[in-house]
Amino acid sequence: MMEYSAAPAAETATRSGQVRIAIAGGGLRATSVLRLLSDVENLIIVAVCDSNRAAPAVRLADDLGLFTTTEISELSQIGELDLILDMSEEPSMQRALENQKPPNVGIVAGHGAELVWDLLIAKKRSEEQEKIFVELQVAYDKIRSHERRLQSSKEALEKANEELESRLAEIFFTHEFFKALTSYSSVEDVASLMVDGANGILGAEISCVYLFEQKDWTLKLRASQGRPEEAFRAVVPVSETILGSAFRDGFTQQSDVPLGSELAEWSVNPDDIRSQAALPLRSGESIVGVLLVASSTFRELTPAERDRLQVIGNQSSLALQNALLHEELERLSVTDRLTELYNHGYFQQRLEEELGRAARFGHKLSVIMLDIDDFKQFNDSYGHPKGDKVLQALSAIMLQNLREIDVAARYGGEEFILVLPETDIGGALAVAERIRKSMSQFEFFTGEDNRPVTQTVSLGVATYPTHATTPARLVETADKAMYEAKRYGKNQVKVAN
Repeated sequence: MMEYSAAPAAETATRSGQVRIAIAGGGLRATSVLRLLSDVENLIIVAVCDSNRAAPAVRLADDLGLFTTTEISELSQIGELDLILDMSEEPSMQRALENQKPPNVGIVAGHGAELVWDLLIAKKRSEEQEKIFVELQVAYDKIRSHERRLQSSKEALEKANEELESRLAEIFFTHEFFKALTSYSSVEDVASLMVDGANGILGAEISCVYLFEQKDWTLKLRASQGRPEEAFRAVVPVSETILGSAFRDGFTQQSDVPLGSELAEWSVNPDDIRSQAALPLRSGESIVGVLLVASSTFRELTPAERDRLQVIGNQSSLALQNALLHEELERLSVTDRLTELYNHGYFQQRLEEELGRAARFGHKLSVIMLDIDDFKQFNDSYGHPKGDKVLQALSAIMLQNLREIDVAARYGGEEFILVLPETDIGGALAVAERIRKSMSQFEFFTGEDNRPVTQTVSLGVATYPTHATTPARLVETADKAMYEAKRYGKNQVKVAN
């Protein structure tokens, strides 16, 4: 089938900027082309020609208000027609177009028409795909926006849940903390609970409790967390560190501790402390100690955290004061009032415990019995108040020469007894000799002529299991050795036979 040139139409289109087209044929393909070309910019469909007035393309053209005809010759009456597109697929139509083609009008038929059809279909599909892509992009953007909103809502919900869980945990911990305070009676238990509370309620990295010792105006460590116990100074004067500042001035905080700060020297490694806060523990008008929290990183307590710390301190102070009173009552119940050494009853209890421990682990244990020489004569000469001074001086000398695990007790009158766990005969002799020598050199001023006098002691040593294996026998053996020292001239140490 012949294809006609469209060069004249192209020239006209170039001049006018629009291409005016007539469609020959009324079938379904012509109908589709009419629809597709109607959406193409700069293309104007001006007429549809088909021998059948009822053809689909003709009816559509009528609906669109286009010129329709059944005669090819009538196309020549259309002004400024540029192009006839033959979609008829009818040989008679094609012959008529060849014979009656208006001048300067191009005809596209055969393969050319097929190409136009394919291009229009491709364009339509491209537009549809682009439209689908745009719709998909819009849908995707909406989905992503929705996802972001959901994610934001989820994160907000999770954060709110975390805060709620944290607050509930804090309330529960605080409730359990206060409930436990009412059930603890020992100072160690209350102090340990306080550092637990500081860590659990405030999330403190380091916490400790120092209690005030009025006799030497120091603060002594009673409980700690966050570092080994040896990382804390055991005793701090009330004039030093942030502990002293809190003791004197009330709540004290350092959010950023400078290197070399003396306020951090409650720690053995003060340069490890970056932030700290201390709160005095008050009972009425008295200060019983200081609660300290610290961190190796920068931290400033918020007003809410300060309030919680204050609540911990206030609630704990009362329990701590009760525990201190209970501790003092217990101490008085086992302590000799004059010498502040343990009494006879507590000595018997401890001797049984230490002897049982020595038997279980195969350790040595020594007992030293000592008596002040000629003490009755001293009392008769200088009076009982001066005699009390002698008893107190001997007690202090004994304590200076003992370890923490040793037990010193007033046995009765001017007699004293010492229990030395994990100590053999040689070790006990060395301790006894130091006490004897220190006592013999101690000078007492009696008030008469301002002349100093001295008092001596006699000591007896017995060791488990060498000399005895029961508490009563061990004391009896040490007592006999002491009286042997007196018979041999006093002011000396004797070991049991």
